[in-house]
This record gives sequence, structure tokens and C-alpha cells, in this order.
Amino acid sequence: MEHRIASQATVTATGVTEDGGREVAFVTVGDSETEVFRSPFLRHLRESGLTGVRLVISDSPSGLAKAIRKVMTGAARQRCRAS
Repeated sequence: MEHRIASQATVTATGVTEDGGREVAFVTVGDSETEVFRSPFLRHLRESGLTGVRLVISDSPSGLAKAIRKVMTGAARQRCRAS
């Protein structure tokens, strides 16, 4: 049996509710972390009813920053920090 290892990107969207709780909104796996992968991910969130996005906190892939500007118009972006 041949085994193969494939590099995949897993993206998880979590949100903060009005009362401060956190919820996982959507999880998906794709071939890369480019804008081509990230834009449909963000569009899916918006089309599923996500509204009022004011801030997106993420790591720093440039594809995500471009997708946020394109799909989440008006939302600010902050780079996350790991401690």
C-alpha cells in the first residue's frame, strides 16, 4: 500500500456573541492559504447570515488580508499574537 502525505490548510472561523461567548462558525480544509481559497470561505460565512463583522483577528497570510478587504468590506484586521 502506498501512503502519501498532502499539505492542507485548515481554516476555522470563530465568533464572539453579543454576550461575550465564543462559537465556532465554520471549519473547512483546502489546498492552500491563498486568496483563492480564503475568499470563498469568507463569502460562505457572509451568505450563511454572518453580519456586523467589525474586526477579523488572524495570522498573517497575505491571501487572507486580501480576502478580508474584498469580502468583509469595512472590517478591520488585527494580527493575532501567540504567547
